[in-house]
Amino acid sequence: MAYEGEEFARRGLGFGPAPADFDMAPVDTGDRDIAALSERGSCYLLSSARADLTGPEPVYSYRIVQQVTGGDGLQSAASFELNFDPSWERLVIHSLRVIRNGQVREAAEPAAFELLRRELNLERAMYDGRTTAHMIIPDVRVGDIVDTAYSFIGANPVLKDHLSLRWRLQWGQPTLDTLCVLRLPADRKLVMRPTGAAPEAEDVTVDGVRTLTWRLVDAPTWRHEAETPDWHRGYASVKVVSAATWAQVADLFREAYAPPVELPEELEALVADIAARHATPAARAPEALRLVQGQLRYHSIGVGDGGFRPRPVEAIWATRYGDCKDASRLLVSVLRRLGVDAVPALVHTQLGADLAREPVNALAFNHCIVRIVIDGEKRWMDPTLQPQAGDLYHLTPPRHFHALPLIENATLEAMPDPAPITVCGTRETWTFATKVAAPARLEISTIYRDWRADDIRAWAQNDGLANVSRRLREGLENEYGGLTELAPLKITDDPVNNTVTLDETYEVERPLETVDDQTWRFISRDDVVGPALANIETARRQEPISLNTPRRVVTERVFNLPKALSLTPWNITETGPGLTLKTQLSFKGELQAVHRLELTVRERLVQPADAQTYFAFLRRARANNGVNFTVPAFKGDFGRVKESRNWGLWAWIGFVGLMVMASVFGWIH
Repeated sequence: MAYEGEEFARRGLGFGPAPADFDMAPVDTGDRDIAALSERGSCYLLSSARADLTGPEPVYSYRIVQQVTGGDGLQSAASFELNFDPSWERLVIHSLRVIRNGQVREAAEPAAFELLRRELNLERAMYDGRTTAHMIIPDVRVGDIVDTAYSFIGANPVLKDHLSLRWRLQWGQPTLDTLCVLRLPADRKLVMRPTGAAPEAEDVTVDGVRTLTWRLVDAPTWRHEAETPDWHRGYASVKVVSAATWAQVADLFREAYAPPVELPEELEALVADIAARHATPAARAPEALRLVQGQLRYHSIGVGDGGFRPRPVEAIWATRYGDCKDASRLLVSVLRRLGVDAVPALVHTQLGADLAREPVNALAFNHCIVRIVIDGEKRWMDPTLQPQAGDLYHLTPPRHFHALPLIENATLEAMPDPAPITVCGTRETWTFATKVAAPARLEISTIYRDWRADDIRAWAQNDGLANVSRRLREGLENEYGGLTELAPLKITDDPVNNTVTLDETYEVERPLETVDDQTWRFISRDDVVGPALANIETARRQEPISLNTPRRVVTERVFNLPKALSLTPWNITETGPGLTLKTQLSFKGELQAVHRLELTVRERLVQPADAQTYFAFLRRARANNGVNFTVPAFKGDFGRVKESRNWGLWAWIGFVGLMVMASVFGWIH
């Protein structure tokens, strides 16, 4: 089927037959019970992909065949939608067939297609110029087979023929047959990395054309488990890339980031001011970072080569917006003007932990930051973040595991995690009244450090202190019931050491809950274990568990009591894989008890082999994540035990009296 519409062709969409040797034969399902295999009303009979690099342009062809087995599958089967970049890529529709009771209907009518300029990341201020080809396939019913085939033609010229593709062979939906084929000149060198249960490729070379084929039949469905790190691929897949070095990848982009000979006049004046106020590179670098973070609004235009190359510094500064590439180029230009050794560096925000195991490839990164070297030590800066506080030694670094600096002879560099620090330290002081039903005074002072301090600053700046105060109060009310603010929320910022302190003061209406007529109870909130460690226990765990950034969280509760209580001190340490929880109850005098809870996360991951040990630790941690105590009360008094008559004393008095009377009346001889 051919279509010569000029408008479609101009916008990169065409219609035509599949490549001659691309298999379009009917799918044979054998004796399988498709309805029994399906989920959510659908079963995929075939997922076929082929990359042909033997012609003047690369051609990536796909065929997806699915059968609708229930009403839930109709929406996905009838909606056909593909995204492509018309600046360097063409989309060719081969067929959209609906097969019902052996009868084939071709639905790929050009008039039914819409070409939409729909930016998928518009809410994140990212514009990539991609076009969406959209069609609703008419009259699709339960039992129908929908068979679609299409090809993408072209390669981004910025990548200079570097091949980088990942084929998935195992899916989250039932799929009977997955087939992936790569055709390329026999002399082209490749590097491959399989994951999961990916099969060995069938490797055949005929007449100078090498054909690699991966096939997986009746593979079980694969679904990620909760709290799995983004980079983990337990499913069957294969990564195929052109053989290259990291230095060659860096050379693809390095020249585009070169700083200009001169800076714009206004920027030059701001740089001179920093230089005048700060004498050393260590003092100048954070100021330069905050200058770029404060002046630039994030806005990405990735049309054409804009997805890989920054704009000129003059344009970046004049518009005061840019993406990570623009911001990094601007920051490097400012830092070098200030005498700081600085270069752009490519990272991946989700897959960075896995980059050292990935084959070298030009599409390994999705973000750009800056590497500086001061006093022989490498440090990393992200100019796209909101202005960060802290001197050079308290500035929160980006943590992406690995980075590729855009320098000559570049290699992939590790970005090691620092040792855990206390990112949140809370001190609660409870002062109870003599009456158990009376309100208690609650004072909370929390010190946030590092990235938590930056988060609190951004929260206060964006939402306002009144809303921050309201949210904090509402969170406490969910735990303790009604309360009243006795003083406005106080925020203290130490921008040099990068700490923010929040001080709260409340009156808690009913700090104790009734157990019975003579007993009341206090239960502390869970502000350490629960928020830090998700409850995801399962009998079988196949994937790693992400614990996120190494850190320490501490809460100390001080209880000022009107009367001594019978509480037994404790000092317990629980350990797990990469985790330690310390909980302690001690006394400072009869009327003051102190409870301290400290959780330290030393590692980012729990491996599947350690999952049950982790779950056991989590159960123990949740059992020891706070403090609760009962309070005896009589006539409403805190810690007062009900009086009872001293019958022993009265009995003795009565006995003595009887003896006297007996002596008088002669009862005793």
